[in-house]
Amino acid sequence: MAMHVQGLRLDANVVIPVREPLCEVNRRLLELLGSFTAEDWSRATVHPDRDVKDLAAHLLHGSFRRVTAIRDRYHRPTPSIVDTADLIAFIQDDNRDFMRGMRRVSPRILMELIAVYDEELLDLLDALEPDADGLGVAWAGERVSRNWFDVAREYTEKWHHQQQIRDATGRAPLDEPRFLEPALETFARGLPFAFRSLAFPEESRVSIETTGAATCSWTLHRKSGEWSLWRGRDPRATSSVSIPADVAWRVWTKSMDRGKARRRIRVVGDASAADAVVFFVAIMA
Repeated sequence: MAMHVQGLRLDANVVIPVREPLCEVNRRLLELLGSFTAEDWSRATVHPDRDVKDLAAHLLHGSFRRVTAIRDRYHRPTPSIVDTADLIAFIQDDNRDFMRGMRRVSPRILMELIAVYDEELLDLLDALEPDADGLGVAWAGERVSRNWFDVAREYTEKWHHQQQIRDATGRAPLDEPRFLEPALETFARGLPFAFRSLAFPEESRVSIETTGAATCSWTLHRKSGEWSLWRGRDPRATSSVSIPADVAWRVWTKSMDRGKARRRIRVVGDASAADAVVFFVAIMA
């Protein structure tokens, strides 16, 4: 597939296929939730104000929102959104309202709703024209994104929140390469935006690689004041960053303390490259 070609520029024309892993992640979620005891549902998560049941409700909320918008074309007026901070505040308020409303709903009903609406959402996403304009992936600096990228972002949401639930309940992670690599590849598309404010010289190249459960590598190239993302490590890179895959996804989803993550990173060259990697956030939070 094109996404594995060494030295390829990773722009909007290089699709990240997530259909099969998304189907499997949805199936594994239902298996996971079905195995829980009453104590598991109430276990604390990495989010101080959310337990396991809250996170499951949040996953349902994501499917509800998308089915409402795509299938039913139903939109309520939203408050004035001027910038990304306003958008994040609106999304987080909406998330909290939904989770609070679901706290008196039983786990069984929650699982039944997830089963129905995750399947409905998958059918709707399959019907989208991949290269047509869709929702903007704001953490990548895009106001409008190709549908395929928005679907890949949806995959990262379903995958990383399930990972947080697995962490909270002591279950094995879904960190096989077929699950983890698509998430990391999607997150990496936001790295040029994360590096936008760094004052590197023209023609700078920064290589970034993940190690451990998933080995991915990219190179950021600065030209004409802009950063672009390329497949693989560039031998001409002036700086390089190596980060364990399980640290990368956690710090990029605010699931790990940045100081702790920084201690797990190896950097050669300009240390600000590692700082940019640690402070990159690939969720709307």
